[in-house]
Amino acid sequence: MREVRRAPLEPGEPATFSMLRVPFFLEPRYPHSEGFEETNRVRLHRKWGSEEGFLAQKQRHRLKERGWAVGIAKFDLDRIASSTFAAHRLVQHVTKTAGVDAAERLYADLNYRHFEKGRKLNDRAMLVECAARVGIDETDARLFLESDQGTAEIERAQRLLEQLGVHSIPTLCVGGRHLVSAAVPHQVTVQHLRQLEAMEPRERGTGWMFAEPLGIPQHVLDAPLDLGSGVAGDAQEAVGSSG
Repeated sequence: MREVRRAPLEPGEPATFSMLRVPFFLEPRYPHSEGFEETNRVRLHRKWGSEEGFLAQKQRHRLKERGWAVGIAKFDLDRIASSTFAAHRLVQHVTKTAGVDAAERLYADLNYRHFEKGRKLNDRAMLVECAARVGIDETDARLFLESDQGTAEIERAQRLLEQLGVHSIPTLCVGGRHLVSAAVPHQVTVQHLRQLEAMEPRERGTGWMFAEPLGIPQHVLDAPLDLGSGVAGDAQEAVGSSG
């Protein structure tokens, strides 16, 4: 998004963006209890059937190399895997109460702690700490996580993902209309965004597909995503998982 904004197709008319994170679960059958965990290595060996299957998909996806390209020195293969339901609920709560910029900072912090430091995403104490770092009162965050708030909204979003046939991540939903796979080098994603930038607004779309199911207030949708400067503009929804 930064690259598209920095060098607009029409000089003086940079594209602008807002963002919603749409929950997606790599392991939807994981128990939600805080006590459940396993290593990511065990999870991947089970998913791909063997060490050989795991190594084959690793070569296909080249996540390590793609991580290097965006500054991630090392993924922790033995990071602790657990249910991400509470983490996704918290991201949605922060989006609704503190806005998209705070939610993006939280999302980035959670990803760093999990993928690079190996932390478990269902660690409630860690989730409260991360929420506090983006301005959420610790007591409010703890009470929210102890409740079932946000569950119905996430379940509605999951049903919509199924209807749309979204089975892999990351996927972008741009303007409430266009589904774009982002499981590609970032240059390819930039090309997709450039194609959309060249469209007329009525063709590109300016709406939101997941805002209503997730219960996102209009003032949050209207707020800018801070890319360094600019005002609110094109809507973008990222379907992804924190783990």
